[in-house]
Amino acid sequence: MKNEIAGKGNRKPQLDIPVGLINLDPLNPRIVPYTEGNKDLTEFDLTSILYKHFDTQVIALSLVANGYFDEEPVILVPNKLPEGFEFSKYPNVDDLTNQLKQYVEKGEIKFTVVEGNRRVSTIKILTNSGLREKIFSDKNYPEIPSKEILEDISIIPCIIYENRESVSSYLGVRHIAGLLKWEAFAKAYYIADTIEKEKQKGRSELEALQHVQQIVGDRSDTIRKQYITYKLFLEARDDLDFDTKPLIEDFSLMTVLYNSPAIREYMKVESYAKVNLDERIVPIKSLPEFTNILTWIFGNSKTGEKAILTDSRNITNQLSYVVNNETARNYLIEFKDLDGAFERTNGEKEFLSKNLIKATRAIQTSLQFAYKYKKDEELLKQLKSLEELIAVLKENLQ
Repeated sequence: MKNEIAGKGNRKPQLDIPVGLINLDPLNPRIVPYTEGNKDLTEFDLTSILYKHFDTQVIALSLVANGYFDEEPVILVPNKLPEGFEFSKYPNVDDLTNQLKQYVEKGEIKFTVVEGNRRVSTIKILTNSGLREKIFSDKNYPEIPSKEILEDISIIPCIIYENRESVSSYLGVRHIAGLLKWEAFAKAYYIADTIEKEKQKGRSELEALQHVQQIVGDRSDTIRKQYITYKLFLEARDDLDFDTKPLIEDFSLMTVLYNSPAIREYMKVESYAKVNLDERIVPIKSLPEFTNILTWIFGNSKTGEKAILTDSRNITNQLSYVVNNETARNYLIEFKDLDGAFERTNGEKEFLSKNLIKATRAIQTSLQFAYKYKKDEELLKQLKSLEELIAVLKENLQ
């Protein structure tokens, strides 16, 4: 399966398109967490979601002050092509652009925005007072100051791709590996969704994963880890009586818990490197343990249980020591007291010991070149502070 190469030879049509011909995207990875699986959402629904969960007011302030910057086109795909029209019939991009322009001018084609949903939704709010009044009554939200600005933002510079598949690689590079990274859940969703589409073309799950890694230039297995973490999320959503909204909002904590060898051992799951993609992540018999871990970290509104962690660092610093110590774990289950449970482990001593070992190694490494900086005043001040800390530590241990 040969990939299309980006570049001058594959330049895409660029057009100025009225905002009324552009629909928002219910499948956008950033929006999906708030749609609850509903793919039949209206423009009102999607605009409301973007207004409520994303800071569109900042974009609105820029638009009413500056108009639309043509240097930042949105990316669209056609909703439905006019009968008899195919992109492949126009090998010359200028001819394709002219034909699309004719359809746009006649209103015979509509599009969905796959990159730029926040901008398009903001323009819809600014240019449609009826829509705006239905969504909110925020008197501080910016308003269009002039007819000139209204005309400028009502027609948006756009790049047109033939379909979602053709734009997928660009989105992956831009939002997974690039500077404009999506939130943790949105990235994982995009990876899983792209893998699923590749599987539908006949690739195995591993081949599909490797394809996505190739698209975004991942050489450190980050994509594999995010995909496995998303599969872990799906098992929580599908197999547990659990409110998964907090998991979506703090999805990075799913990675933190999975990175803990002790928590993996408690749930009887393999490390990222050893996971068999054709099998479940969490064994069926370990679902109670999985529920415990998620409840302790995120809480569960379905059962009325609150999270016991007040600091995500305590997943590693405390919970990891508690879960595989029977006495400490039973105390945690009964009293919901992580500090008390941690005190019943040897975890605190191990934590102190590990830090002392790290400090010793750091000093040993520094000795190799310390002689080069004799009588350096700044370093001597740091050394004095270190000596004072060591004296206090020694006093506490004796």
